[in-house]
Amino acid sequence: MRLNGAGQPPLDQEAPIQILTYRYFLAVAETGSVRQAAHELHVSPSAISRQIQNLEHSFQTALFDRRSSGMFLTEEGRILEAHMRNTLREMDLAKSKIQEIHGLMAGTVRFATIEGVMRTWLSPAIARFQRQHEQVTFSGTVTGSPAVYDQLSSDAVDIGVAMEVDLPADIEVIERYPTHFIAVARPDHPLAGCDSITLEALVGCSLAMLNGSFLTRQLVNAASVRIGKTFRVIFEMDNIEMLKLHVLANGGMTILPSYAISQVELSRGDLVAIPMQGTACLACSTVLCKRRDRRMTHAARAFVETLCTVPMTTHP
Repeated sequence: MRLNGAGQPPLDQEAPIQILTYRYFLAVAETGSVRQAAHELHVSPSAISRQIQNLEHSFQTALFDRRSSGMFLTEEGRILEAHMRNTLREMDLAKSKIQEIHGLMAGTVRFATIEGVMRTWLSPAIARFQRQHEQVTFSGTVTGSPAVYDQLSSDAVDIGVAMEVDLPADIEVIERYPTHFIAVARPDHPLAGCDSITLEALVGCSLAMLNGSFLTRQLVNAASVRIGKTFRVIFEMDNIEMLKLHVLANGGMTILPSYAISQVELSRGDLVAIPMQGTACLACSTVLCKRRDRRMTHAARAFVETLCTVPMTTHP
């Protein structure tokens, strides 16, 4: 084979675009980095760069805007991304139907979820499902509710779990879970012995809270306006697990959805969960959802059916 000056095979205008190239392209589109995409796909960065060059040569246009801060899709790249996702999705569906004919349960279930449900609900459900269906793999991301909806709308994932806020028109709710909130503290906190607690009772308390990107914090801020009170927030975090560790180490109190702390954590006695009550109580729903009219693989459908039988929380 004739090599170019860099010691690589020449770019071929007529070379067919391989499915592997699709996956390389989409990985870079998702991560914004050739190096990160290479790490996730376990290939060399040069292999991915080469395939992207082939794509750009084939389409005679730049598909990425290369900046010091990363790789960003051009308008042409976004068009190609949408078509590539559809093509790979159709192939997954075809593979799933063939596996159904042969009585197999296999494939990858892709999901996006908010953090609160991952440890206490989604991860245990996935583990149980995989014990019964060893050929099914899962690929997921933990992110905020708006990003969950974005990934569903772009067909990047099969299912999503998010708080129900500004639900896009193209998103279909599979199951809706009324979401209750709890105050979480150490057993030595002055309010730890309460059967329930109001938001008004937390005025003056030292609070460790999720930051403003979380709906929980947004609801608390809105409630403070309704009751005309200001809360004393001395620590903010964008990670629920780290927030619980902070309360455990330093005291104070935090407010979380009830599913964000497990029965196992409570049974250890390190933390207590106090139900939030009162007229200013926070209220919303958490939803299991998908893109409307999306055709799911056999494995994704089976997992959804299983997930819908599992309670999202086992305590008030």
